[in-house]
Amino acid sequence: MAAELLQATGGRMEQMEQQVTQMSSSSSSSSSSSSTFTSSTSTTKLRKVSQGLSRTIEEHSGVQRKTSAVVESFSQVQKSPQIPKGESVPDFEEKLRPITAQEGDNAVFKTRVLGNPKPSVSWERASGCPLSDATKSFYDNINNQHILKIKNMALEDADVYKCIASNKHGEATYSVSLIVTENPALDFKKMLKKRSVEKREEKKPPTEEEMLKILAGADKKDYERICAEYGFTDFRGILKKLKEMKKKVEVEMVRVLKPLEDITAKADTNVVFDTILELKDPNIRMQWFLGVELLRIQYSHGKYEVKQMGTKHMLCISSVSLSDMGTYTLQVGDKRLSARLNVIDEPLKFLSDFKPKKVTERQTAVFEVRLSKKTNAPLIWKVKGKEVKRDEKFDVSLSEDGLTYTLKIKDVKVSDTGDYTISIGDLTTTVPLFIERIPIKFISHLKNVHVQERSKVRLECEMSSKDVHIRWLKDGCDITASRRYIFMREGKRAEVIIEDCELTDGGEYSVVCTQDNDTHEYVSSANLTVDERFASVLRGMSDAQCPTGSTAELCVVLDDEKVDGMWLKDGMEISGLSRVQVVKQGAVHKLIFSGVTDAHEGKYTFRAKGAESEAVLTIADPPEIDSSVLDLLGARPVVVKAGQTATIKIPFKGKPPPKVTWYKDGVEVTEDERTKVEKTADGTSLVLSRCVREDSGAIMLRLKSDCGTAVANLHLNVIDHPKPPQGKVEFPELSGKGIKMKWKAPRDNGGKQVTSFVIERRVAGKKSWNRVGEVDNSTTIFRDDKVEEGQAYQYRIRAVNAEGMSEPLETEEVRAGEPVEPPGTASQPQVSNITKNTMTVSWTPPAHDGGAPVQGYILERRKKGSNMWLQVNKELLTGQTQDSHACCNGCSHVVMT
Repeated sequence: MAAELLQATGGRMEQMEQQVTQMSSSSSSSSSSSSTFTSSTSTTKLRKVSQGLSRTIEEHSGVQRKTSAVVESFSQVQKSPQIPKGESVPDFEEKLRPITAQEGDNAVFKTRVLGNPKPSVSWERASGCPLSDATKSFYDNINNQHILKIKNMALEDADVYKCIASNKHGEATYSVSLIVTENPALDFKKMLKKRSVEKREEKKPPTEEEMLKILAGADKKDYERICAEYGFTDFRGILKKLKEMKKKVEVEMVRVLKPLEDITAKADTNVVFDTILELKDPNIRMQWFLGVELLRIQYSHGKYEVKQMGTKHMLCISSVSLSDMGTYTLQVGDKRLSARLNVIDEPLKFLSDFKPKKVTERQTAVFEVRLSKKTNAPLIWKVKGKEVKRDEKFDVSLSEDGLTYTLKIKDVKVSDTGDYTISIGDLTTTVPLFIERIPIKFISHLKNVHVQERSKVRLECEMSSKDVHIRWLKDGCDITASRRYIFMREGKRAEVIIEDCELTDGGEYSVVCTQDNDTHEYVSSANLTVDERFASVLRGMSDAQCPTGSTAELCVVLDDEKVDGMWLKDGMEISGLSRVQVVKQGAVHKLIFSGVTDAHEGKYTFRAKGAESEAVLTIADPPEIDSSVLDLLGARPVVVKAGQTATIKIPFKGKPPPKVTWYKDGVEVTEDERTKVEKTADGTSLVLSRCVREDSGAIMLRLKSDCGTAVANLHLNVIDHPKPPQGKVEFPELSGKGIKMKWKAPRDNGGKQVTSFVIERRVAGKKSWNRVGEVDNSTTIFRDDKVEEGQAYQYRIRAVNAEGMSEPLETEEVRAGEPVEPPGTASQPQVSNITKNTMTVSWTPPAHDGGAPVQGYILERRKKGSNMWLQVNKELLTGQTQDSHACCNGCSHVVMT
């Protein structure tokens, strides 16, 4: 039964298939026909499901149809080449769903739409029929849904419905099918109405082909009734035909709904071979051939591309050429579909409209040449017969499609004017380029100037360009060649200078600027006003003091070198004054004295037009110290003993009295409780009380006045005992025979020569010092021979001069030779030969002598009951036996040490 239905509905399903394909094709074609700046993306989903029983009833007076083809497709087209951040092409957040319902029921399509800016939504039928009166579309604000509602559906409402959402960036379309099935309750009423109409209208019975189409959409149980209604009598024959149609559908694995078609295209364009196939096995193998050669799609580097959109199968060939001409074949199972591609290769030509180009200087001139097709021949740009190469000035580029050549001339100048020639192959054309000059603008104009005569005047301006020609005018007359003026030009700046302005220089000054290829004159003007002026003093005279017989000069500087003046002394004009000279050097006026005497002292006045200056000339002698005093001070130092008072007195003369300053070792001496500076009109004294060695050094007296300076130098030597010898004492020899030491002379000898060095010693652990030797100043080495082996000593050294001894330089403790330990204990004393007055004590030497021979023994005794030991012998005992004559009454113990 399913096979019969498939056979019966084959024609109707093919019709629906073509209808959906046309929708996809129209969406694709609308995208491809957009401008080159519009990129489009489209995705289409197509789904077809057998949906049970279907039948179609067609009549000349009207059509009632019901389909089992369930359609669901989506497409999206982007119109904007670039989409700003945050905006997007419309899309469907909630998809539409196909609906199958009985006639008389209601159908509702619901969807949610996304996109920024907010998309506008419309509804259409794929068949092109308008929406019925029972159909209403509206927006649900609560659920944010776009709704299409169809009330009381009829069979004529069955169709593919499209929801279209669009904004400025593109549009999205979602298509779904509405399947309307017959309502049996309504069928009976329709049949009654139809029979009454058929009785009134006698109609010719349908043909066999028409009857097959009618039965294709009906149930098998209704075949006999439908044949009777239409007056078709060959019932058995029509059933046989239906069975044959079923077998044909089952055997045919590939059904061609649209064959390949021949294509004629221009070279360098893209072509698409397309066919619509109905495949029983969706995994059936497909192969494309050019002639007999298999196309290896995956290795074509984008030359060939195979696409599928539902039942539509396509071969896309990019940038076709003459080598792509031929017959293209699609092998699908046992089916072969072929079509021919014809390529028309048109001759190369220019598509651009070449017109003279005008560009303002400093801008970028752009020439574009569009070719009719791609070519491997190089395109050559020439200007003034010279080929243009790509550099910082010229930029040559080629578009991605290889058809548009662009030449950019950056920062154009007047020199870039000319004919630009474009040559490629045998094609040549010329385009003239004209450069429009930028009008000259004054960044800063000439400004009015108001000065006094004999001043320096500067009139300046700045233009927008440095490539200009300049003329200067005064009151309309050209002064460019006049030597009266100094004309300066630096870059965009121009100026005229008048060094010594006169009253006749007043007037209107203008600068006239012109440039090449520009007839216009650009003018800037300003007025110069010159006023008469009086002289004024720039630098006046100052009071002067000078020694008798010296030269002197009084000077006045005016602001006008051409103004003369007059000199006066004590209010009287100078005339007949000896050794006086009047000098004028431009604006400088001088009164020079070759040898000043008492007659030259007085008040001097210089007078000029509007200017006057005064000064007083007085005679002054510089400070002076008698040369004999200087010789005496330099011959020998001033010597004083430590603790005494040093008085240094130096006489001098000078007018006015000079300033007195004493220095010691370059540092100014300041008064304190020990230092006093005394000054009189003809001398000065430096008094140092309680002198110390540190007061020694270079003493300088400086006398200074406005007339000059005098200096006296001397040396003060405060003598004292010397400083201690220097540094750490070295010991080249440390032995039991002697200790040798070495030191350095003192840093300061106290102002007197060191005569000798005194060496003192003490035994380690003792407090008293003993003098062990003295050496003269010619050596700093001493050897102490009187030492005991192993004994530790400490030394100190003093320097001696005529004033006494220095503080000592102490050494660390040193040892003579190797260290010696105390001897061991002697044996137990043995007492024999005891009498009233004597006894004999004997002992044996100790087993260990401590590293040196035993020098002797000490014998001690104590009385019985007493703890005090008394030494018996005064000298060391050298033997091992001793007769003791001391009183031994009560003696109970004898000890040897």
